[in-house]
Amino acid sequence: MRAMPWLQWPATRPVGSSPMGTGTTSWCTDMNLRHRLKRTLRDLYSLAFVYSGVARLMARRGGARLLILAGHGVDGAVGSKRMPADLKITPERLEEILRALGRYAEWVTVGEGVARLDSGQGCGLVALSMDDGYLDNRTQLLPLLEACDARCTVYLEARPLETRRVSWLHQWFWLERRLGASEAGRRCALELKGNSAVLNEVLAAGADAAARGLKRRLKYDLDAEPRDRAVQAVFEQAGGDEAALCEELYLGVEDARELRDSGRVELGGHTWSHEVLTTLESEAAREEIERGRSTLEELLGVECGESFAYPFGRRWDHSAEHAQAVEEAGYQSAVTTHAGLNRPAGDAFQLRRWMLTETLPVHLLVTELCGGFGLLRRLGLDLVE
Repeated sequence: MRAMPWLQWPATRPVGSSPMGTGTTSWCTDMNLRHRLKRTLRDLYSLAFVYSGVARLMARRGGARLLILAGHGVDGAVGSKRMPADLKITPERLEEILRALGRYAEWVTVGEGVARLDSGQGCGLVALSMDDGYLDNRTQLLPLLEACDARCTVYLEARPLETRRVSWLHQWFWLERRLGASEAGRRCALELKGNSAVLNEVLAAGADAAARGLKRRLKYDLDAEPRDRAVQAVFEQAGGDEAALCEELYLGVEDARELRDSGRVELGGHTWSHEVLTTLESEAAREEIERGRSTLEELLGVECGESFAYPFGRRWDHSAEHAQAVEEAGYQSAVTTHAGLNRPAGDAFQLRRWMLTETLPVHLLVTELCGGFGLLRRLGLDLVE
């Protein structure tokens, strides 16, 4: 059956290197309308699928499938209080999700789930994953895993473990809280000097545009070296302490070993320094992937080679070349941040994950897990992506 293009997301962003590129206003308006329509249809369908009892009926039918959830931090720790709201979830909400899905499926790590799919086994598998390697994964998450009899894959940035340095992004978050986005952007533009045009364009559009767009421009439109140097300089000038921030935010080596030794956590790779791979030259991107893996193996004394998470994880953040580099580095699978359900015939290096948020309805996850959205995809209608 033909797909329904009026409800499909475009495969890529509009032409231009940045999601904030000019000339996208009408595109964004159209996307917002389609998003609202899809969200309404998705919610109505999902509620009917779950509360009619169809989800329970299909939970152990329909062949091998793996639902992967993705998050970053669990709120409540000192470090997590410094993180933006979209990078964390409360313990109460996460426990609700873990317990609800545990009634429909078996908890596995990503590596275990992929192995089960490869063998054609596992009708109803669910895996939790957490990106970056934050300290609250030990202090907040691990007790929840034990209480809910769940498992998790934690994808580790290697640089914070080895050097106790943080990503430029966390310095930027710190600056946004301390100075506000506009002032932080203005100071970074001054440090960038000849490279400041991309930030000045956003700043000229006003405070609302700065709050929305500066991070995207820093991420996609500037080379890593001048961007990192500028953000670092402003961070230090404003009184930031990188070592202290890293201690608050990230796992240490002993923390990571405690997770590994718990029997509930698989450790995976997440590059050396969390750069967008498509913004790097080929050899630099390969080095990010390989150095991240080798550093984790050296520090933790075991292979961290079952699974890998692409930084940021959108289709424009990595390419087929990077997937090949991940496989050649020794990983068995890799995860994205595009929602969906994973089946045996799928690409193990483009695994789909549902991103966890505080407001994500559990019934959507149950519908995906039990094959409800898959039924619609076979009819050419994708209400998820």
